[in-house]
Amino acid sequence: MSRSGRSSGKYDPINWHEIFQRIDQDGDGFILRSELRRYLLATPVSEVPLSDDMVDAMLYHVDYNNDGFINLQEFYGLVNVPVDTKTRSVLQRTLVATAFSMAPRSQVSHGDRLYIAEYSCCPPPLLVPLLCTAEVGVFVYYAVTMGDVGPYSPVPWSSPLIYDPRRRMEAWRFISYMFLHAGYIHLLSNVMVALFVGIPLEMVHKWWRLLILYVAGVLAGSLAASMFDPKSFLVGASGGCYALIAAHLANIIINWGEMPFNWMRLLVILVLMATDIGVFAFATVTQSTTRVSYVAHLAGFVAGLLLGMVTLRNLKEHRWEVALKWTGLAVFLALIAAAVVIQVAYPDVVGLYPPMPENSFSGKLLDGEAEISL
Repeated sequence: MSRSGRSSGKYDPINWHEIFQRIDQDGDGFILRSELRRYLLATPVSEVPLSDDMVDAMLYHVDYNNDGFINLQEFYGLVNVPVDTKTRSVLQRTLVATAFSMAPRSQVSHGDRLYIAEYSCCPPPLLVPLLCTAEVGVFVYYAVTMGDVGPYSPVPWSSPLIYDPRRRMEAWRFISYMFLHAGYIHLLSNVMVALFVGIPLEMVHKWWRLLILYVAGVLAGSLAASMFDPKSFLVGASGGCYALIAAHLANIIINWGEMPFNWMRLLVILVLMATDIGVFAFATVTQSTTRVSYVAHLAGFVAGLLLGMVTLRNLKEHRWEVALKWTGLAVFLALIAAAVVIQVAYPDVVGLYPPMPENSFSGKLLDGEAEISL
């Protein structure tokens, strides 16, 4: 602009693209709506600052796809938002002041800040600790009443909680078996896994979503184990634990762009999966007599993966993720429905005991055939 132009009272127009780029600190073409709101409220340029309600209304008006981000087109809409001239002037001056007060661009992406911001201890994560406490309490009860405790005992065969292959019509057993464990090694391994993988998920996705996943994994584990190992009793919460592990994988899939250290998280999950597959392969090749129910583990994992994409919070939902979510739910429901139909209508197909025999089970091994699976 020439000196004469300046002296005539004319000013260079504001380059709103440059203002947008300054506020967009990581240069990804998006500004978090929540951050922009905070900037507008924290940078007063007038004796009459913008109110919370006013800022919320303007940002909601211009966030056309309601994805929580403001792109360049939406930013232009904010600059020209249909409000009175005075309010628009204050808004524009606030945006300019915010842009020129910004520190150098951060190396942390918007997505990282979005996911990290969702971690919360209010309310505190209580579901997983309470489940673990209940499992420990039930173990202590049976250890005391049976007068036996060891690495692989007690096993309360006659407990109303255990999955009993001849009492399949007592439907609660398909879930209640998770409170029983065959020894303190089994108990400690389940509790440690649940606490390690469950609490971080609960801090972001809240307790009720984890409860759905945990119970779904337990149910899927017992249904699968009862069909592939129909003469065995079942104890332990491994199906629920593997559902939580798989939920981490589902979480990575649906929140990949919003999650810090996504590659590291994926690597940890893959290592856990590879370890369990390796142990299973070793046990198969060596014909180990271990009674670990790998089928229940796998079923719990599949349930956690399919249902996790539906129940977990998707912080920025894409169209392909919506299709994946509903496909996963359909597959999960189909598998559960098929398993229930086989249990009720066609038990002989997989060699299940006839349901609810006239002679009740006495708490001993069934004809020397039944064993305990973990």
